[in-house]
Amino acid sequence: MKRREIKLILVVILLTFIGFLFIYDTTATRLIAKELSPYVFLQRQVIAFLIGLVFFAFFATTYYRLWERVWKYVYVINLFLLVMVIFFGKESLGAQRWFSIFGFSFQPSELSKLLLVISLSGFLTNLDYEKKTLGLREFILTLVLVIIPFIVVMIQPDLGTAIVIFATGIFMIFLSEISVKYFLRLILLGLLLLPFFWLILKPYQQQRIITFLDPMKDPLGSGYQVIQSLIAIGSGGIWGKGWFQGTQTHLNLIPEQHTDFIFSAIGEEFGFIGSLFVVFLYYLLFRYTWEIWGSLKDKFGKYIVGGILFCWFFQTFINLCMVSGISPVVGIPLPFISFARTSLITNYAMLGLIVNIYVRGERQLI
Repeated sequence: MKRREIKLILVVILLTFIGFLFIYDTTATRLIAKELSPYVFLQRQVIAFLIGLVFFAFFATTYYRLWERVWKYVYVINLFLLVMVIFFGKESLGAQRWFSIFGFSFQPSELSKLLLVISLSGFLTNLDYEKKTLGLREFILTLVLVIIPFIVVMIQPDLGTAIVIFATGIFMIFLSEISVKYFLRLILLGLLLLPFFWLILKPYQQQRIITFLDPMKDPLGSGYQVIQSLIAIGSGGIWGKGWFQGTQTHLNLIPEQHTDFIFSAIGEEFGFIGSLFVVFLYYLLFRYTWEIWGSLKDKFGKYIVGGILFCWFFQTFINLCMVSGISPVVGIPLPFISFARTSLITNYAMLGLIVNIYVRGERQLI
């Protein structure tokens, strides 16, 4: 038997330790300048990693078919957390996205990615059992289940996570037996609603999209982060400047580099070769997950693994495009590498669920 789950775990561990390396790299100088320990952010990420291992163990050992029976409760808990954070969450940088628990910032919208995948998988599996052909009514019901958390996360506001939630939900509907013609109608409706979507964006979100078209229009404002990221990546050349030798990184010219823009530090210090190596690791992550998905017979398991695979791929793709100036800055962390503690914990929970499904689920030989 091909031990795909072992290979998948090894790739994830390697990505996580690359994250440790560059979280320390991108924060140490700034922390020392403030007369703080250079290990503050690294320690926080390591703690999140250890918590993530606990979540991994829980989801890897709890029989995954249990989630199929309780998907309604999972969905309600998801909405409850998303709504509660709006009223009782901690405000930071103009957004109400976090609960503060014993000094640990917990972001429900990150966990929502996993909870939505589980609840949608249960809902779609039950639809498949009840009907062979899924019509417009089923399409609308499924779409409503996706749109509700999307809207709540937008209210926080968290545009990046909201986009990931919506895109993942739509992809999972696409995996079902629902007719493609409804997707074509949804695309048309989306195009018609684009002006309305623009109006509900916050001014800073609108400015990010405008600046994306030409960052030099606002080089010291909304375009600054992207411009500095491009300089960092470009200056790395083929082999990079060496670890801890990046000028853009250690002059602190890229705001919040340890979070969404951490790949710019990899490009600057490890160059094109190092960047290519990281991209290759993500290719392996997606490939092994894809192989696991293709080997499954169980519909519920296939929905979950397919949803997680798309969620990881979409976040990685958008993040790399973002730091390269190919897409607007929407605040999406790089999976397993960025300093994003709830995201890291959630991703390890997802990994545990995939391993559980692969080990315990029905498989076909491929």
